[in-house]
Amino acid sequence: MEALAAASSVLAVVSLALQLADNVQRLVDFWDSVKDAPAEVAEIRSHLRILGEVLRSIESDSQHWLTDDGDSLGHDCLLIFKGSIAKLEKLSNGWSRELGRMGIRRKWSCLKKALREHELARYWSELERAKSTLMMCQCLRNG
Repeated sequence: MEALAAASSVLAVVSLALQLADNVQRLVDFWDSVKDAPAEVAEIRSHLRILGEVLRSIESDSQHWLTDDGDSLGHDCLLIFKGSIAKLEKLSNGWSRELGRMGIRRKWSCLKKALREHELARYWSELERAKSTLMMCQCLRNG
């Protein structure tokens, strides 16, 4: 019975990590589509790509995340991470809709009009929160 619980926990972590990696890739795609963007956008893209790679690493090594009682701390970390990614997606989707209404390709000059300075700061804050959560996951994973 313990083996079944352990296998279930591993599958939950793998499934969630894969889902989150897809969500992060959509965020990367959004920022890749912004043309004529300043260095700050390239930095956001780089941070998101790194997060995606960490998620793929978590997915491939998930069997090492199990505690003795079969619970997965990694799964809990990923659920926290999921909340941050959901907020980032909500912000990006809102900007994308705004740009779509303008009928213009995603150029930085248009995006600047669609978002305000504090919204980009909020994006960075959520990105930092997501990174911190994955750092905790990595600490748990590496013991």
